[in-house]
Amino acid sequence: MSRKNATTPKATRTLYSQEAVERCRQLYCKYGGKNLEAIEFEMRRDWPKWQRAMLFDRGQKKNARLGWVTKFGFDNSLKIYTQKLVESINDDEQDLYLGIRTIRKELQNAVSGKEATKDQLYQYRDFCKLEIEARRNLDLSRDNFETFVAGYEKLINWLAEIDSDAAKKLIANGEKLIELAQAHYGKQEEEHNGTSSGEDAGGE
Repeated sequence: MSRKNATTPKATRTLYSQEAVERCRQLYCKYGGKNLEAIEFEMRRDWPKWQRAMLFDRGQKKNARLGWVTKFGFDNSLKIYTQKLVESINDDEQDLYLGIRTIRKELQNAVSGKEATKDQLYQYRDFCKLEIEARRNLDLSRDNFETFVAGYEKLINWLAEIDSDAAKKLIANGEKLIELAQAHYGKQEEEHNGTSSGEDAGGE
């Protein structure tokens, strides 16, 4: 048999639908961009040939291929997802606090009268404690990035008085620490500073 006209079939790449991309985006956000094994396991339920390696850039120059994280902006989606999650927690904490506060006020009016029962007094006492705890949790859930920055600035001032070399090392790693705090709390530096890079503090 002549091999002149014989051709070697080229390896074909699997093409994935937009549904697959969006499902992977959801999983990437769900697992914080970290648990790649879990992402791959869930993706393979509907797309058996899907591999975690597809998430990341591969090759160089002419052979370079963008991974899904870069090509479809997964990291930006993760930032938005994290920020919304933080806001949702804040809303839940505030709703709980306001509910406890409302009941505490009602009980306060009831125990102010001469006919207040022991049960009402005990309930009032318990709801005062609950309100204090709920307020503490609300304060902890709010502006954690800003709280971190304020604490960081104080730490630098204190370290400067104790160990100037240690303070210098902390300052040298300041930008990296801020980046880690932003990722953890889902906050943007612009939100804290009130301006973005290149903008004058007095501008719009």
